[in-house]
Amino acid sequence: MLTATELVHLLKSRWYGSIHHVEEKQEGKVFVTIESDKLVSLVDSVVNQLGFRFIVNVGSDEVTLNGHYIISYIFSHDRAKLFLSVRVPVDPENPFIDSIANVVAGANWAEREVRDMIGVHPKNHPDPRRLVLADDWPEGIYPLRKDVRHDLKPPSFPENRQKLASPPEGARTVPIGPFFPVLEEPAFFKVFVEGEKVVGSDYRGFYSHRGIEKMGDDALTYNQIC
Repeated sequence: MLTATELVHLLKSRWYGSIHHVEEKQEGKVFVTIESDKLVSLVDSVVNQLGFRFIVNVGSDEVTLNGHYIISYIFSHDRAKLFLSVRVPVDPENPFIDSIANVVAGANWAEREVRDMIGVHPKNHPDPRRLVLADDWPEGIYPLRKDVRHDLKPPSFPENRQKLASPPEGARTVPIGPFFPVLEEPAFFKVFVEGEKVVGSDYRGFYSHRGIEKMGDDALTYNQIC
């Protein structure tokens, strides 16, 4: 069974020269900082060779601290009881990073959310449309950047609304939502069907997104958040 010590040694040896730092900060929790051009190969290795599963990736604005945005990718190896956090610094003058969604399909939404909120764009992403931002949100304003105030009220740009997919040839669309008895919050689904067979779908949600992350980052105290 893979151990944290073996994982640290493997990362150091295989990506020597591309790793800035790697250590087991807590028992079973390994943190590594790596150059962005090695991200996809590392993810491919830890998922498809070592057996880790992707949990989520998150972005943070650390420009005032260290001059970078930081994108962190969190993985778990359940049998070995290991967690791996892969941190990638991104230059704010060139806010792009290679998408891992073509290796790990489950990263699709997480990468789009980081793009919407932090403004780090995933290159070669299979579906680069907006995910979280309102339909009329202006281009170039990323709410979770430190230089954006929580009470910002930007002008409306309804032309920025994202287009949903069209049904495949021969299929018809069954619309569901945005309000529907079994949905916990508003969401709109386009379900593409051929007879009784579902052959595709598209989705638009986050209508109830309140921006609580920004409030917690910029306006609320610890006790108010809790």
